[in-house]
Amino acid sequence: MTSNKPNLTPICVWCQNEFNVNYEQSSDFIITGGSCKSCTNRIFNSNDLPAIRDSIDKIDAPILVLQPEPRQVYTANKKACELFGKELSEVEGFRGGQVFDCIQSFTELGCGKDANCENCKIKGAIVETFTGISFAHMESPLEVKKGEKFFNYVLQISTEKAGDLALIRIDKYQPVM
Repeated sequence: MTSNKPNLTPICVWCQNEFNVNYEQSSDFIITGGSCKSCTNRIFNSNDLPAIRDSIDKIDAPILVLQPEPRQVYTANKKACELFGKELSEVEGFRGGQVFDCIQSFTELGCGKDANCENCKIKGAIVETFTGISFAHMESPLEVKKGEKFFNYVLQISTEKAGDLALIRIDKYQPVM
């Protein structure tokens, strides 16, 4: 008798080999679609910036890669730069709120350090991602400053830990109408 069960063994998005999921790996492959531990470590723990950029450019969504300390954008893919209307040099080394143009990033204390950032769902999700918890479609209102004008936006992200880094997919970044 043949089984009608589908093959649930994941296939690595990078090397195309089957791999087993265990407790050391996230079972929520929200962004990459799943990669084996070997490829995740090879790519995201390598400090090989061109390889990391090449890997995230293959993902068909805006992606920011954040480092844990200081919690800043390590790099971003082309789609993220296009979405925010910024060059890579205006994204790398900056805090997420600076990339999003959040008004809290313009305060004296800045992004993530202002008192208004304490209850930010986006900041909380990113911090938790570094502990290995992934988030899907975490949404929050965001007040954005573009030039001298202020706008209400909605920001929605999904997150996944990759090696020591956090992948942040921008699911939605748009003005509220």
